[in-house]
Amino acid sequence: MSKKSGKKFKIRWSLIFNVIILGLTAFLILYFVFSEGGFVDLINSGLKINVVWIFIAIFVHLTNIALDMTVIYLFMKENCPEMTLYKAFICSMTGQFFCAVTPSATGGQPMQILSMSRMGIRPAKTTAALIQKFLVWQFTLATVCIIAVVARFGFFAQFLDPPMWVASIIGFLAQIALIVVLLLASFCKPLTTRVVNAVIRFFGRIHIIKNPEEKITSIDETLTSFHDSNKNLNKNKPLLIKVYAITAVQMVSFFLVPYCIARSFNIDCNVFDMLCAQAYVNMVSCLVPLPGGSGAAEYCFGIFFGSYFTPITIKSAILLWRTITYYGTIIITAPFAMLKSKKTEESLEEELS
Repeated sequence: MSKKSGKKFKIRWSLIFNVIILGLTAFLILYFVFSEGGFVDLINSGLKINVVWIFIAIFVHLTNIALDMTVIYLFMKENCPEMTLYKAFICSMTGQFFCAVTPSATGGQPMQILSMSRMGIRPAKTTAALIQKFLVWQFTLATVCIIAVVARFGFFAQFLDPPMWVASIIGFLAQIALIVVLLLASFCKPLTTRVVNAVIRFFGRIHIIKNPEEKITSIDETLTSFHDSNKNLNKNKPLLIKVYAITAVQMVSFFLVPYCIARSFNIDCNVFDMLCAQAYVNMVSCLVPLPGGSGAAEYCFGIFFGSYFTPITIKSAILLWRTITYYGTIIITAPFAMLKSKKTEESLEEELS
């Protein structure tokens, strides 16, 4: 009886959370459409919009999604001869959808593993490929963020209020810390294991973590997977070069969307500065543990791109950017992802065990 009650309570809170997120999303869309300086005012202003650049923005974002599928295919094909482009496509669509609708993008990889297992790919192979992809993506993203901070911090700093200063510094340090952790986990497993075990046992002693020994065993298995995946990836230099190059192009494609939107409003801007601004937006908004960084992403865009857009175009630019890169992604990927998401969490754990 208590188990059923607990389950119902959990479902109720999950529903409340989803309703809040949907409400926030609806509010933001209505705000950017109907508020002063919003999309309606932009249309009434008579400003001519270059629709060609809007289509280019959509194209570069679709390129980002296509390259995501390509990287998955390349990693999976190495150890899985039965892998096909169709399976990689479904895996990518599933990951894109669940990363968009879950807090901090935590639902993407588990659902990709489930999706692949239903198509006959062993979870262990999918997990190894996704770990490799994660490593490449994070190293590339951190590199881009570091370049953006070093190259343009002085320029963007003049527009930042104290909270954004703090958030920018935390976001930058978080990227650096993540790189250090990934390097240690990839190349120095014994040291990483000792540090992690000590931290977990400490939290166990102060009763923050229950069953610390079980948690240590679980994390040790994860670290082993990270270490083995990175070792295998480094052995294959041609593949390593190829996936890093594709991932870099994929990231640039995603970061180019604001530039294309600016050009659609006939705003003359430097493409490198726009790429750096998008890196800042990504770096700060990812600190907010909400699906798609809702609210934070829009606010950060307004801060870092505010000097490029005018008061009559900034809200519409935010709306177009989120529609193309976030809401549009959900709409495009949902039909494919939902075909693979009918099982509950309990079924997922059972299938992957």
